[in-house]
Amino acid sequence: MEQETKNCQNCKKDFVIEPDDFAFYEKMKVPAPTWCPQCRQQGRILIRNFKTLYKRNSDKSGKSIISMYSAKAPFTVWSHDEWWSDDWDPHIYGRDIDFAQPFFPQIKKLWDAVPRYAVINTQSVNCIYSNGVLNGKNCYFVFGSVDDEDCAYGHIVWNAKDCVDGLYVFKSELCYECVDVLGSYRLLYSQECEDCRDSIGLFDCRGCSNCIGCVGLRQKNYYIFNKPVEKEAYKQFLEDNPTHSLQVIAMILEEREKLRRVLPQRHFFGSHNTNVSGNHIYHAKNVNYAFDVKSGEDSKFIFTCREAIDSYDISFTADIELGYQNAHCMGRNIMFSHVCVNCTDTYYSDNCTNCHNIFGCEGLKSAEYCILNKKYSKEEYETLLPKLIKHMEETKEWGEFFPKEMLPFAYNESIVNEYFSLTKEEAIDQGYRWEDDIPRAKGQETISNDELPKNPKLFTSELAEQVLRCNTCSHNHRLTSQEIFFYKKLDLALPPDCFNCRHERRMKSRNIRTLFPGHCAKCNKEIQTSYKLEDQKQYKIYCEQCYQQEVA
Repeated sequence: MEQETKNCQNCKKDFVIEPDDFAFYEKMKVPAPTWCPQCRQQGRILIRNFKTLYKRNSDKSGKSIISMYSAKAPFTVWSHDEWWSDDWDPHIYGRDIDFAQPFFPQIKKLWDAVPRYAVINTQSVNCIYSNGVLNGKNCYFVFGSVDDEDCAYGHIVWNAKDCVDGLYVFKSELCYECVDVLGSYRLLYSQECEDCRDSIGLFDCRGCSNCIGCVGLRQKNYYIFNKPVEKEAYKQFLEDNPTHSLQVIAMILEEREKLRRVLPQRHFFGSHNTNVSGNHIYHAKNVNYAFDVKSGEDSKFIFTCREAIDSYDISFTADIELGYQNAHCMGRNIMFSHVCVNCTDTYYSDNCTNCHNIFGCEGLKSAEYCILNKKYSKEEYETLLPKLIKHMEETKEWGEFFPKEMLPFAYNESIVNEYFSLTKEEAIDQGYRWEDDIPRAKGQETISNDELPKNPKLFTSELAEQVLRCNTCSHNHRLTSQEIFFYKKLDLALPPDCFNCRHERRMKSRNIRTLFPGHCAKCNKEIQTSYKLEDQKQYKIYCEQCYQQEVA
């Protein structure tokens, strides 16, 4: 088919469907989307709550638990261990399809009946205060975590160890206040770096060590503000400017920003790619309009994924093949689903594990040939499946993700507000719910930030007993023994702000997940970049070819 321009049924803006897109939809046997890519992404991640946690009681045992669902949730919530136990069977909630009614309301009734786990901590140990964790160990306040150990205060931290305050950190160790960092060690206050170590305040550096406040360096050692220095001079700089001084860190980052404004900046971050577009893409081929992809092939509209193969419209997923319109799923041939892990041939399902050939199911484990949690024979399932799809086509549900009215979180509870920020008034005006009662303590501090020790040598575990006051939002927060030891080991100051404010600051430091037209500041070639038009006026944005010539 030829390229076609359609009008988004949500935001009413035009968007383009390419011939390759039509080929994918035909292969997956789904209609072309009626919403634009941005609105599809927004609607899809509304189903995810990573870091809004509540203390409530389990509806099974009555014991106090930490949960992503508040006590006001209209469905049953159990602790992680209770949900995964063998003393209940989600098939008992199975029901027949009512072909006289639309299918989404039938799924919603099933959702409200089947118990849900309080947090998503799969195959994890001692991660009770984290959510969205897969194969984690000893992680605290880490959200969207895969294969991490001894990490704290992070979002999308994967294959990392002993990292604190990280945002999109991958295969790294002993990193602090890092954003979009890969394969690095003992890296502090840095962004857009790969294979760097023992450095502070870097931006867009590769293979560097013992560098401070540098921009765009490659394979350098002992540099300060992009100038080479002798080893002794480097050591003297650190003695005169200790890393536990927040004033020193502010000075380093200010000098780094000055360098960014005069040096060429690359229009796209990624490496080892062929025919890709978006930002933060690595080891990929034919992956377009994608952001934060560590590996992939023949995929499009991918947002935070470790590996995507032949998939479209995927969000916050480890590994997926032949996926379409999914969030937090792993497996093959999964469509319109959420948290379906190690599944195949799965449609419109939620919170299912090791399942195959299921449709509209909730909470199933190691099941197959089920619709609305009811078990069928292979022959019965294969007879019902096309009939159900035809029914959903007639009700205009087939091909659409779960509507916002079905989803369990208010706009400001969900992760969607971090990527598509709305005020309360804007959210309500667009038909979303808003939660006014998100728990945050105030006025309970036991010590002021001025009274806290400034020298890490004086940090003790007794600091974990104190209640602190955030300098930015005034809400209370605590330190953990784990992070106190981390700050002491790396000679870092105690953070003056709470995790939420630190996280918000890191999120604002990233380019948004949208592509803007632009021109290379050197050759004037047309480019697509995640730098907004106003940022293109502040920085010299180069196309990849010109940039590589500059940094070679």
